[in-house]
Amino acid sequence: MDLLLRSPLFAAMPRAAVAELAVHAVRRRVRRGHRVMARRDAALVVLVTGRIELVGDGLVIRSLMPPAVAGVSLAVGAPPSAELRAAEDSAIIVLPAAAVAAALRRHPEAAFAAIAHLAGVIAELSAEIEALRRHGLVERVRHRLAQLGRGRREIAITHAALADEVGGSRANVSRALARLERAGVVRRRRGVIALR
Repeated sequence: MDLLLRSPLFAAMPRAAVAELAVHAVRRRVRRGHRVMARRDAALVVLVTGRIELVGDGLVIRSLMPPAVAGVSLAVGAPPSAELRAAEDSAIIVLPAAAVAAALRRHPEAAFAAIAHLAGVIAELSAEIEALRRHGLVERVRHRLAQLGRGRREIAITHAALADEVGGSRANVSRALARLERAGVVRRRRGVIALR
């Protein structure tokens, strides 16, 4: 229950709802590159440590950092739109979608928390789309690294994966990273970007 309460989604729910869900929670460790959840899996995933990616049609849609929650929409009957893959060794909590749906039905305040969470996700995605429209690639790379690096000193990510996330080519992202390195914002090593 304590791990669930680290997530703003569950912290906003009544404690009774969180306690019901904690009974169904399964804690797992997932190694980098392994599948966290397939499209056919009906579950909600809470990221405790590490980084996971939403992948659709072989492309990274976005990266999630703790205390991210994925799969809330599955609990209310939406079809799955992506699978989850561990971008780093990660610790997760898995909750069956049916258990989450039952808790939302029994606790209307929990349902409101889920709606607020989904609204927050929509706001984040809208901001990312706006950034893609307004800013050049260097600024988009800097912004995404700041998001991924919250509370960290380095990020384990390849130039190709970062390119997928910011809507650029690997070569152009490498050039953008070189500019950021010259400006003293980052330091690059193979597969790792250190933030300064």
